[in-house]
Amino acid sequence: MKERGFQPDLICYSVLINGYCKLGRLEEAISFLRLLERDGLALGIKGYSSLIAGFFSARRYNEAHAWYGRMFKKGIVPDVVLYTILIRGLSSEGRVGEAAKMLGEMIQIGLVPDAVCYNEIIKGLCDVGLLDRARSLQLEISEHQGFHNVCTHTIIICDLCKRGMAEKAQEIFNKMEKLGCFPSIVTFNALMDGLCKAGKLEEAHLLLYKMEIGRSPSLFFRLSQGSDQVLDSVALQKKVEQMCEAGQLLDAYKLLIQLAGSGVMPDIVTYNVLINGFCKASNINGALKLFKDMQNKGLSPNPVTYGTLIDGLFRVGREEDAFKIHKHMLKHGCEPSFEVYRALMTWLCRKKRVSQAFSLYLEYLKNLRGREDNSINALEECFVRGEVEQAFRGLLELDFRFRDFALAPYTILLIGFCQAEKVNEALLIFTVLDKFNININPASCVYLIRGLSENGRLDDAVNIFVYTLDKGFKLKSSVCEQLLKILSQDKKECAIDLVPRMKSAGYCLNGLFLQNT
Repeated sequence: MKERGFQPDLICYSVLINGYCKLGRLEEAISFLRLLERDGLALGIKGYSSLIAGFFSARRYNEAHAWYGRMFKKGIVPDVVLYTILIRGLSSEGRVGEAAKMLGEMIQIGLVPDAVCYNEIIKGLCDVGLLDRARSLQLEISEHQGFHNVCTHTIIICDLCKRGMAEKAQEIFNKMEKLGCFPSIVTFNALMDGLCKAGKLEEAHLLLYKMEIGRSPSLFFRLSQGSDQVLDSVALQKKVEQMCEAGQLLDAYKLLIQLAGSGVMPDIVTYNVLINGFCKASNINGALKLFKDMQNKGLSPNPVTYGTLIDGLFRVGREEDAFKIHKHMLKHGCEPSFEVYRALMTWLCRKKRVSQAFSLYLEYLKNLRGREDNSINALEECFVRGEVEQAFRGLLELDFRFRDFALAPYTILLIGFCQAEKVNEALLIFTVLDKFNININPASCVYLIRGLSENGRLDDAVNIFVYTLDKGFKLKSSVCEQLLKILSQDKKECAIDLVPRMKSAGYCLNGLFLQNT
Protein backbone atom coordinates (compact mmCIF):
# COMPACT_ATOMS: atom_id res chain seq x y z
CA MET A 1 0.00 0.00 0.00
CA LYS A 2 2.76 2.42 0.97
CA GLU A 3 4.80 1.35 -2.08
CA ARG A 4 1.96 2.64 -4.30
CA GLY A 5 2.01 5.98 -2.54
CA PHE A 6 -1.05 5.47 -0.33
CA GLN A 7 -0.81 6.48 3.33
CA PRO A 8 -2.69 4.23 5.82
CA ASP A 9 -5.14 6.13 8.02
CA LEU A 10 -6.25 5.40 11.59
CA ILE A 11 -9.11 3.15 10.44
CA CYS A 12 -6.73 1.04 8.34
CA TYR A 13 -4.27 0.61 11.22
CA SER A 14 -7.10 -0.14 13.69
CA VAL A 15 -8.46 -2.90 11.44
CA LEU A 16 -4.99 -4.49 11.14
CA ILE A 17 -4.34 -4.29 14.88
CA ASN A 18 -7.76 -5.78 15.64
CA GLY A 19 -7.22 -8.62 13.15
CA TYR A 20 -3.80 -9.60 14.50
CA CYS A 21 -5.08 -9.40 18.10
CA LYS A 22 -7.96 -11.77 17.29
CA LEU A 23 -5.46 -14.19 15.75
CA GLY A 24 -3.36 -14.04 18.92
CA ARG A 25 -0.43 -12.51 17.02
CA LEU A 26 0.08 -9.74 19.55
CA GLU A 27 3.69 -8.89 18.71
CA GLU A 28 2.69 -8.15 15.12
CA ALA A 29 -0.21 -6.04 16.39
CA ILE A 30 2.26 -4.03 18.50
CA SER A 31 4.52 -3.55 15.48
CA PHE A 32 1.61 -1.95 13.58
CA LEU A 33 0.97 0.27 16.59
CA ARG A 34 4.56 1.51 16.39
CA LEU A 35 4.11 2.23 12.66
CA LEU A 36 0.89 4.10 13.46
CA GLU A 37 2.67 6.27 16.01
CA ARG A 38 5.58 6.82 13.61
CA ASP A 39 3.06 8.16 11.08
CA GLY A 40 1.91 10.72 13.66
CA LEU A 41 -1.40 9.02 14.44
CA ALA A 42 -2.85 8.35 17.90
CA LEU A 43 -4.47 5.04 18.77
CA GLY A 44 -8.15 5.41 19.61
CA ILE A 45 -10.43 3.53 21.98
CA LYS A 46 -11.16 0.77 19.42
CA GLY A 47 -7.46 0.06 18.99
CA TYR A 48 -6.85 -0.05 22.74
CA SER A 49 -9.90 -2.30 23.17
CA SER A 50 -8.46 -4.72 20.59
CA LEU A 51 -5.07 -4.83 22.33
CA ILE A 52 -6.50 -5.24 25.83
CA ALA A 53 -8.87 -8.01 24.66
CA GLY A 54 -5.99 -9.73 22.86
CA PHE A 55 -3.75 -9.76 25.93
CA PHE A 56 -6.59 -11.01 28.13
CA SER A 57 -7.32 -13.82 25.66
CA ALA A 58 -3.64 -14.81 25.73
CA ARG A 59 -3.80 -14.80 29.57
CA ARG A 60 -1.15 -12.07 29.64
CA TYR A 61 -3.08 -10.25 32.32
CA ASN A 62 -0.37 -7.86 33.54
CA GLU A 63 0.19 -6.56 30.02
CA ALA A 64 -3.58 -6.13 29.50
CA HIS A 65 -3.82 -4.02 32.66
CA ALA A 66 -0.71 -2.05 31.63
CA TRP A 67 -2.32 -1.13 28.29
CA TYR A 68 -5.48 -0.05 30.10
CA GLY A 69 -3.38 2.16 32.38
CA ARG A 70 -1.58 3.64 29.38
CA MET A 71 -4.89 4.41 27.69
CA PHE A 72 -6.30 5.99 30.85
CA LYS A 73 -3.27 8.30 31.16
CA LYS A 74 -3.95 9.55 27.63
CA GLY A 75 -7.37 10.71 28.79
CA ILE A 76 -9.37 8.15 26.78
CA VAL A 77 -12.63 7.31 28.57
CA PRO A 78 -13.75 3.65 28.37
CA ASP A 79 -17.02 2.84 26.62
CA VAL A 80 -19.42 -0.08 27.21
CA VAL A 81 -17.41 -2.36 24.89
CA LEU A 82 -14.12 -1.73 26.71
CA TYR A 83 -15.74 -2.09 30.14
CA THR A 84 -17.14 -5.44 28.99
CA ILE A 85 -13.66 -6.54 27.86
CA LEU A 86 -12.21 -5.51 31.24
CA ILE A 87 -14.99 -7.28 33.15
CA ARG A 88 -14.44 -10.44 31.08
CA GLY A 89 -10.69 -10.26 31.64
CA LEU A 90 -10.97 -9.75 35.41
CA SER A 91 -13.50 -12.59 35.62
CA SER A 92 -11.18 -14.93 33.70
CA GLU A 93 -8.47 -14.10 36.28
CA GLY A 94 -10.87 -15.07 39.04
CA ARG A 95 -11.07 -11.43 40.21
CA VAL A 96 -14.86 -11.33 40.11
CA GLY A 97 -15.13 -8.85 42.98
CA GLU A 98 -13.11 -6.30 41.00
CA ALA A 99 -15.18 -7.07 37.90
CA ALA A 100 -18.36 -6.31 39.88
CA LYS A 101 -16.85 -3.01 41.09
CA MET A 102 -16.07 -2.10 37.50
CA LEU A 103 -19.71 -2.76 36.59
CA GLY A 104 -20.75 -0.34 39.33
CA GLU A 105 -18.18 2.19 38.11
CA MET A 106 -19.54 2.20 34.56
CA ILE A 107 -23.11 2.69 35.83
CA GLN A 108 -21.93 5.62 37.99
CA ILE A 109 -20.46 7.46 34.99
CA GLY A 110 -23.72 7.09 33.10
CA LEU A 111 -22.99 4.07 30.89
CA VAL A 112 -25.75 1.45 30.58
CA PRO A 113 -24.45 -2.15 30.66
CA ASP A 114 -25.78 -4.31 27.87
CA ALA A 115 -26.65 -8.02 27.84
CA VAL A 116 -23.09 -9.06 26.97
CA CYS A 117 -21.69 -7.07 29.89
CA TYR A 118 -24.09 -8.58 32.44
CA ASN A 119 -23.47 -12.07 31.05
CA GLU A 120 -19.72 -11.72 31.63
CA ILE A 121 -20.33 -10.92 35.32
CA ILE A 122 -22.83 -13.76 35.70
CA LYS A 123 -20.48 -16.25 34.02
CA GLY A 124 -17.59 -15.03 36.19
CA LEU A 125 -19.64 -15.60 39.36
CA CYS A 126 -20.58 -19.10 38.18
CA ASP A 127 -16.96 -19.94 37.34
CA VAL A 128 -15.79 -19.18 40.90
CA GLY A 129 -18.63 -21.14 42.47
CA LEU A 130 -20.89 -18.21 43.37
CA LEU A 131 -23.97 -19.61 41.67
CA ASP A 132 -26.41 -18.06 44.17
CA ARG A 133 -25.00 -14.56 43.55
CA ALA A 134 -25.12 -15.15 39.80
CA ARG A 135 -28.74 -16.26 40.05
CA SER A 136 -29.62 -13.26 42.24
CA LEU A 137 -28.07 -10.86 39.74
CA GLN A 138 -29.93 -12.52 36.89
CA LEU A 139 -33.25 -12.26 38.73
CA GLU A 140 -32.53 -8.66 39.75
CA ILE A 141 -31.85 -7.44 36.22
CA SER A 142 -34.77 -9.49 34.89
CA GLU A 143 -37.26 -7.94 37.33
CA HIS A 144 -36.04 -4.35 37.34
CA GLN A 145 -34.87 -3.93 33.77
CA GLY A 146 -37.00 -6.42 31.85
CA PHE A 147 -33.73 -8.08 30.89
CA HIS A 148 -34.38 -11.56 29.48
CA ASN A 149 -31.50 -12.93 27.48
CA VAL A 150 -31.01 -16.47 26.16
CA CYS A 151 -27.27 -16.36 26.90
CA THR A 152 -27.89 -15.44 30.54
CA HIS A 153 -30.26 -18.35 31.04
CA THR A 154 -27.89 -20.68 29.20
CA ILE A 155 -24.97 -19.70 31.48
CA ILE A 156 -27.06 -20.50 34.58
CA ILE A 157 -28.36 -23.77 33.07
CA CYS A 158 -24.80 -24.86 32.14
CA ASP A 159 -23.53 -24.20 35.66
CA LEU A 160 -26.46 -26.00 37.31
CA CYS A 161 -25.89 -29.02 35.06
CA LYS A 162 -22.15 -29.06 35.90
CA ARG A 163 -23.11 -29.20 39.58
CA GLY A 164 -25.49 -32.13 38.98
CA MET A 165 -28.59 -29.94 39.50
CA ALA A 166 -30.36 -30.97 36.30
CA GLU A 167 -33.88 -30.63 37.78
CA LYS A 168 -33.26 -27.00 38.76
CA ALA A 169 -31.80 -26.35 35.30
CA GLN A 170 -34.94 -27.88 33.78
CA GLU A 171 -37.14 -25.51 35.81
CA ILE A 172 -35.27 -22.47 34.45
CA PHE A 173 -35.43 -23.91 30.93
CA ASN A 174 -39.21 -24.39 31.18
CA LYS A 175 -39.70 -20.78 32.34
CA MET A 176 -37.69 -19.30 29.46
CA GLU A 177 -40.42 -19.36 26.81
CA LYS A 178 -42.96 -17.79 29.21
CA LEU A 179 -40.58 -14.84 29.46
CA GLY A 180 -40.38 -14.62 25.65
CA CYS A 181 -36.82 -15.97 25.73
CA PHE A 182 -36.48 -18.95 23.40
CA PRO A 183 -33.73 -21.54 24.04
CA SER A 184 -30.83 -21.69 21.59
CA ILE A 185 -29.08 -24.82 20.38
CA VAL A 186 -26.45 -24.26 23.11
CA THR A 187 -29.20 -24.16 25.78
CA PHE A 188 -30.73 -27.40 24.54
CA ASN A 189 -27.34 -29.11 24.39
CA ALA A 190 -26.33 -27.98 27.89
CA LEU A 191 -29.57 -29.25 29.46
CA MET A 192 -29.46 -32.46 27.45
CA ASP A 193 -25.92 -33.13 28.68
CA GLY A 194 -27.02 -32.48 32.27
CA LEU A 195 -29.99 -34.84 31.97
CA CYS A 196 -27.81 -37.58 30.46
CA LYS A 197 -25.24 -37.26 33.26
CA ALA A 198 -28.07 -37.43 35.80
CA GLY A 199 -29.21 -40.70 34.19
CA LYS A 200 -32.42 -39.17 32.82
CA LEU A 201 -32.08 -40.50 29.28
CA GLU A 202 -35.80 -40.54 28.51
CA GLU A 203 -36.15 -36.87 29.40
CA ALA A 204 -33.05 -36.06 27.34
CA HIS A 205 -34.57 -37.93 24.39
CA LEU A 206 -37.83 -36.03 24.82
CA LEU A 207 -35.84 -32.81 24.70
CA LEU A 208 -34.53 -33.88 21.28
CA TYR A 209 -38.11 -34.24 20.06
CA LYS A 210 -38.96 -30.83 21.53
CA MET A 211 -36.14 -29.32 19.50
CA GLU A 212 -37.54 -30.83 16.33
CA ILE A 213 -41.14 -29.80 17.07
CA GLY A 214 -39.94 -26.34 18.05
CA ARG A 215 -42.18 -23.42 18.86
CA SER A 216 -44.89 -24.40 16.38
CA PRO A 217 -46.18 -27.81 17.51
CA SER A 218 -49.52 -27.08 15.83
CA LEU A 219 -47.73 -26.97 12.46
CA PHE A 220 -46.32 -30.47 12.95
CA PHE A 221 -49.62 -31.74 14.40
CA ARG A 222 -51.52 -30.51 11.34
CA LEU A 223 -48.99 -32.02 8.95
CA SER A 224 -48.93 -35.33 10.83
CA GLN A 225 -52.59 -35.99 10.01
CA GLY A 226 -53.88 -37.67 6.87
CA SER A 227 -52.35 -40.21 4.51
CA ASP A 228 -49.22 -38.19 3.68
CA GLN A 229 -47.92 -37.89 7.21
CA VAL A 230 -45.12 -35.50 8.18
CA LEU A 231 -43.76 -36.57 11.57
CA ASP A 232 -40.39 -34.87 11.75
CA SER A 233 -38.22 -32.16 10.19
CA VAL A 234 -36.84 -34.44 7.47
CA ALA A 235 -40.33 -35.42 6.33
CA LEU A 236 -41.29 -31.76 6.44
CA GLN A 237 -38.37 -30.93 4.14
CA LYS A 238 -39.53 -33.63 1.72
CA LYS A 239 -43.05 -32.22 1.87
CA VAL A 240 -41.75 -28.81 0.81
CA GLU A 241 -39.77 -30.41 -2.06
CA GLN A 242 -42.87 -32.30 -3.26
CA MET A 243 -44.94 -29.11 -3.19
CA CYS A 244 -42.30 -27.34 -5.27
CA GLU A 245 -42.23 -30.17 -7.82
CA ALA A 246 -46.03 -30.02 -8.02
CA GLY A 247 -45.84 -26.30 -8.82
CA GLN A 248 -47.28 -25.24 -5.45
CA LEU A 249 -44.48 -22.74 -4.93
CA LEU A 250 -46.50 -20.20 -2.96
CA ASP A 251 -47.80 -22.84 -0.56
CA ALA A 252 -44.27 -24.26 -0.20
CA TYR A 253 -42.95 -20.78 0.54
CA LYS A 254 -45.61 -20.22 3.23
CA LEU A 255 -44.72 -23.57 4.77
CA LEU A 256 -41.03 -22.67 4.80
CA ILE A 257 -41.82 -19.38 6.54
CA GLN A 258 -43.61 -21.37 9.25
CA LEU A 259 -40.74 -23.83 9.39
CA ALA A 260 -38.22 -21.01 9.85
CA GLY A 261 -39.94 -20.07 13.11
CA SER A 262 -40.55 -23.62 14.25
CA GLY A 263 -37.61 -23.77 16.66
CA VAL A 264 -34.04 -24.89 17.01
CA MET A 265 -32.90 -27.90 15.04
CA PRO A 266 -30.58 -30.46 16.68
CA ASP A 267 -26.96 -30.23 15.59
CA ILE A 268 -24.01 -32.62 15.80
CA VAL A 269 -23.32 -31.59 19.42
CA THR A 270 -26.91 -32.49 20.39
CA TYR A 271 -26.55 -35.98 18.99
CA ASN A 272 -23.07 -36.45 20.49
CA VAL A 273 -24.41 -35.58 23.94
CA LEU A 274 -27.27 -38.08 23.61
CA ILE A 275 -25.10 -40.84 22.12
CA ASN A 276 -22.64 -40.39 24.97
CA GLY A 277 -25.48 -40.63 27.50
CA PHE A 278 -26.83 -43.84 25.94
CA CYS A 279 -23.35 -45.39 25.77
CA LYS A 280 -22.66 -44.63 29.44
CA ALA A 281 -25.99 -46.22 30.35
CA SER A 282 -24.91 -49.32 28.33
CA ASN A 283 -27.84 -48.76 25.96
CA ILE A 284 -25.65 -49.22 22.89
CA ASN A 285 -28.56 -50.11 20.59
CA GLY A 286 -30.18 -46.78 21.42
CA ALA A 287 -26.88 -45.03 20.69
CA LEU A 288 -26.56 -46.80 17.32
CA LYS A 289 -30.15 -45.85 16.44
CA LEU A 290 -29.32 -42.19 17.13
CA PHE A 291 -26.18 -42.62 15.00
CA LYS A 292 -28.38 -43.70 12.07
CA ASP A 293 -31.01 -41.04 12.74
CA MET A 294 -28.51 -38.19 12.62
CA GLN A 295 -27.19 -39.37 9.25
CA ASN A 296 -30.74 -39.72 7.89
CA LYS A 297 -31.26 -36.10 8.90
CA GLY A 298 -28.25 -34.94 6.94
CA LEU A 299 -25.76 -34.61 9.81
CA SER A 300 -22.30 -36.12 9.37
CA PRO A 301 -20.74 -37.83 12.41
CA ASN A 302 -17.51 -36.23 13.61
CA PRO A 303 -14.54 -37.82 15.45
CA VAL A 304 -16.30 -37.28 18.80
CA THR A 305 -19.32 -39.29 17.60
CA TYR A 306 -17.15 -42.15 16.37
CA GLY A 307 -14.90 -42.15 19.44
CA THR A 308 -17.90 -42.27 21.79
CA LEU A 309 -19.50 -45.15 19.90
CA ILE A 310 -16.25 -47.13 19.69
CA ASP A 311 -15.71 -46.79 23.43
CA GLY A 312 -19.35 -47.70 24.11
CA LEU A 313 -19.20 -50.80 21.92
CA PHE A 314 -16.03 -52.01 23.63
CA ARG A 315 -17.66 -51.50 27.03
CA VAL A 316 -20.44 -53.95 26.17
CA GLY A 317 -18.03 -56.45 24.60
CA ARG A 318 -18.91 -55.74 20.95
CA GLU A 319 -15.32 -55.48 19.76
CA GLU A 320 -16.06 -56.48 16.17
CA ASP A 321 -18.71 -53.74 15.85
CA ALA A 322 -16.28 -51.20 17.32
CA PHE A 323 -13.81 -51.90 14.52
CA LYS A 324 -16.65 -51.72 11.97
CA ILE A 325 -17.41 -48.20 13.23
CA HIS A 326 -13.70 -47.36 12.85
CA LYS A 327 -13.79 -48.62 9.24
CA HIS A 328 -17.01 -46.66 8.62
CA MET A 329 -15.22 -43.56 9.83
CA LEU A 330 -12.28 -44.03 7.45
CA LYS A 331 -14.55 -44.98 4.54
CA HIS A 332 -16.60 -41.78 4.92
CA GLY A 333 -13.57 -39.52 4.95
CA CYS A 334 -13.72 -38.51 8.61
CA GLU A 335 -10.12 -38.23 9.77
CA PRO A 336 -9.84 -39.99 13.15
CA SER A 337 -8.61 -37.89 16.04
CA PHE A 338 -6.20 -39.27 18.59
CA GLU A 339 -9.17 -39.73 20.96
CA VAL A 340 -10.57 -42.39 18.62
CA TYR A 341 -7.23 -44.20 18.48
CA ARG A 342 -6.87 -43.81 22.24
CA ALA A 343 -10.16 -45.69 22.76
CA LEU A 344 -9.13 -48.47 20.36
CA MET A 345 -5.63 -48.77 21.85
CA THR A 346 -6.91 -48.81 25.44
CA TRP A 347 -9.39 -51.59 24.84
CA LEU A 348 -6.93 -53.65 22.80
CA CYS A 349 -4.41 -53.39 25.62
CA ARG A 350 -7.01 -54.51 28.15
CA LYS A 351 -7.41 -57.62 26.00
CA LYS A 352 -3.59 -58.08 26.03
CA ARG A 353 -3.28 -57.27 22.31
CA VAL A 354 -0.50 -54.74 22.76
CA SER A 355 1.16 -55.35 19.38
CA GLN A 356 -2.09 -54.50 17.59
CA ALA A 357 -2.45 -51.36 19.75
CA PHE A 358 1.11 -50.32 18.83
CA SER A 359 0.39 -50.83 15.10
CA LEU A 360 -2.76 -48.71 15.42
CA TYR A 361 -0.77 -45.88 16.98
CA LEU A 362 1.71 -46.01 14.09
CA GLU A 363 -1.26 -45.91 11.69
CA TYR A 364 -2.38 -42.72 13.44
CA LEU A 365 1.11 -41.20 13.10
CA LYS A 366 1.19 -41.98 9.38
CA ASN A 367 -1.98 -39.89 8.95
CA LEU A 368 -0.28 -36.84 10.44
CA ARG A 369 1.05 -34.30 7.99
CA GLY A 370 4.82 -34.29 7.53
CA ARG A 371 5.48 -37.71 9.06
CA GLU A 372 7.55 -40.01 6.88
CA ASP A 373 6.14 -43.50 6.34
CA ASN A 374 9.64 -44.96 5.96
CA SER A 375 10.71 -43.78 9.44
CA ILE A 376 7.53 -45.11 11.02
CA ASN A 377 7.82 -48.44 9.17
CA ALA A 378 11.40 -48.79 10.46
CA LEU A 379 10.16 -48.31 14.04
CA GLU A 380 7.48 -50.96 13.49
CA GLU A 381 10.13 -53.38 12.27
CA CYS A 382 12.17 -52.72 15.44
CA PHE A 383 9.12 -53.49 17.55
CA VAL A 384 8.36 -56.71 15.65
CA ARG A 385 11.98 -57.84 16.19
CA GLY A 386 11.53 -57.32 19.92
CA GLU A 387 13.71 -54.19 20.05
CA VAL A 388 11.22 -52.37 22.23
CA GLU A 389 13.66 -49.85 23.72
CA GLN A 390 14.94 -48.79 20.30
CA ALA A 391 11.38 -48.51 18.89
CA PHE A 392 10.19 -46.25 21.71
CA ARG A 393 13.33 -44.15 21.67
CA GLY A 394 12.74 -43.60 17.95
CA LEU A 395 9.11 -42.65 18.60
CA LEU A 396 10.11 -40.07 21.19
CA GLU A 397 12.74 -38.58 18.89
CA LEU A 398 10.08 -38.31 16.19
CA ASP A 399 7.65 -36.61 18.58
CA PHE A 400 10.23 -34.09 19.74
CA ARG A 401 11.34 -33.37 16.18
CA PHE A 402 7.77 -32.41 15.29
CA ARG A 403 7.13 -30.80 18.71
CA ASP A 404 4.10 -33.03 19.09
CA PHE A 405 4.77 -35.08 22.22
CA ALA A 406 1.84 -36.52 24.18
CA LEU A 407 2.26 -38.88 27.12
CA ALA A 408 -1.05 -40.73 26.61
CA PRO A 409 0.02 -43.28 23.92
CA TYR A 410 3.14 -44.23 25.90
CA THR A 411 1.10 -44.63 29.08
CA ILE A 412 -1.51 -46.80 27.33
CA LEU A 413 1.16 -49.10 25.89
CA LEU A 414 3.17 -49.28 29.14
CA ILE A 415 0.05 -50.25 31.09
CA GLY A 416 -0.91 -52.60 28.25
CA PHE A 417 2.36 -54.52 28.61
CA CYS A 418 1.72 -54.81 32.36
CA GLN A 419 -1.80 -56.13 31.66
CA ALA A 420 -0.30 -58.63 29.21
CA GLU A 421 2.17 -59.68 31.96
CA LYS A 422 5.14 -58.44 29.94
CA VAL A 423 6.79 -56.34 32.64
CA ASN A 424 10.20 -56.34 30.91
CA GLU A 425 8.79 -54.39 27.97
CA ALA A 426 6.82 -52.09 30.31
CA LEU A 427 9.98 -51.35 32.31
CA LEU A 428 11.88 -50.56 29.11
CA ILE A 429 9.27 -47.94 28.17
CA PHE A 430 9.54 -46.46 31.68
CA THR A 431 13.35 -46.32 31.36
CA VAL A 432 13.24 -44.63 27.95
CA LEU A 433 10.73 -42.02 29.15
CA ASP A 434 12.82 -41.34 32.25
CA LYS A 435 15.98 -40.87 30.14
CA PHE A 436 14.10 -38.23 28.15
CA ASN A 437 13.19 -36.49 31.45
CA ILE A 438 9.49 -37.20 30.96
CA ASN A 439 7.40 -37.58 34.10
CA ILE A 440 5.61 -40.93 34.13
CA ASN A 441 2.15 -40.70 35.66
CA PRO A 442 1.12 -42.43 38.94
CA ALA A 443 -1.19 -44.96 37.20
CA SER A 444 1.72 -46.34 35.16
CA CYS A 445 3.83 -46.60 38.31
CA VAL A 446 1.10 -48.56 40.12
CA TYR A 447 0.84 -51.10 37.28
CA LEU A 448 4.63 -51.45 37.20
CA ILE A 449 4.98 -51.91 40.97
CA ARG A 450 2.30 -54.60 40.99
CA GLY A 451 3.64 -56.37 37.93
CA LEU A 452 7.26 -56.35 39.11
CA SER A 453 6.29 -57.48 42.62
CA GLU A 454 4.22 -60.38 41.29
CA ASN A 455 7.20 -61.44 39.15
CA GLY A 456 9.58 -61.38 42.12
CA ARG A 457 11.53 -58.37 40.83
CA LEU A 458 11.43 -56.54 44.14
CA ASP A 459 14.47 -54.31 43.57
CA ASP A 460 12.89 -52.89 40.41
CA ALA A 461 9.54 -52.49 42.18
CA VAL A 462 11.24 -50.56 45.00
CA ASN A 463 13.03 -48.34 42.47
CA ILE A 464 9.70 -47.43 40.87
CA PHE A 465 8.17 -46.71 44.26
CA VAL A 466 11.12 -44.51 45.24
CA TYR A 467 10.59 -42.71 41.91
CA THR A 468 7.00 -41.89 42.98
CA LEU A 469 8.26 -40.57 46.33
CA ASP A 470 10.84 -38.38 44.58
CA LYS A 471 8.17 -37.01 42.24
CA GLY A 472 5.73 -36.32 45.08
CA PHE A 473 3.14 -38.82 43.86
CA LYS A 474 0.89 -40.33 46.51
CA LEU A 475 -0.36 -43.79 45.57
CA LYS A 476 -3.21 -45.74 47.13
CA SER A 477 -2.22 -47.07 50.53
CA SER A 478 -3.20 -50.62 49.47
CA VAL A 479 -0.47 -50.58 46.78
CA CYS A 480 2.18 -49.44 49.27
CA GLU A 481 1.16 -51.86 52.00
CA GLN A 482 1.16 -54.74 49.52
CA LEU A 483 4.73 -53.84 48.50
CA LEU A 484 5.85 -53.56 52.13
CA LYS A 485 4.23 -56.88 52.95
CA ILE A 486 6.14 -58.65 50.18
CA LEU A 487 9.39 -56.90 51.17
CA SER A 488 8.96 -57.84 54.84
CA GLN A 489 9.27 -61.51 53.85
CA ASP A 490 12.49 -61.36 51.81
CA LYS A 491 13.85 -57.81 52.16
CA LYS A 492 12.85 -56.71 55.64
CA GLU A 493 15.59 -54.08 55.93
CA CYS A 494 14.48 -52.46 52.69
CA ALA A 495 10.90 -52.30 54.01
CA ILE A 496 12.08 -50.68 57.26
CA ASP A 497 14.09 -48.10 55.28
CA LEU A 498 11.03 -47.17 53.21
CA VAL A 499 8.65 -46.62 56.15
CA PRO A 500 10.09 -43.22 57.32
CA ARG A 501 10.03 -41.86 53.76
CA MET A 502 6.47 -43.03 53.33
CA LYS A 503 5.40 -41.35 56.58
CA SER A 504 7.08 -38.08 55.60
CA ALA A 505 5.26 -38.28 52.26
CA GLY A 506 1.95 -38.39 54.13
CA TYR A 507 1.16 -42.11 53.96
CA CYS A 508 -0.94 -43.42 56.86
CA LEU A 509 0.34 -46.93 57.47
CA ASN A 510 -1.39 -49.70 59.36
CA GLY A 511 0.09 -49.85 62.88
CA LEU A 512 -0.25 -53.61 63.25
CA PHE A 513 1.46 -54.11 59.90
CA LEU A 514 4.39 -51.92 60.98
CA GLN A 515 4.88 -54.07 64.10
CA ASN A 516 5.33 -57.12 61.89
CA THR A 517 8.05 -55.37 59.88
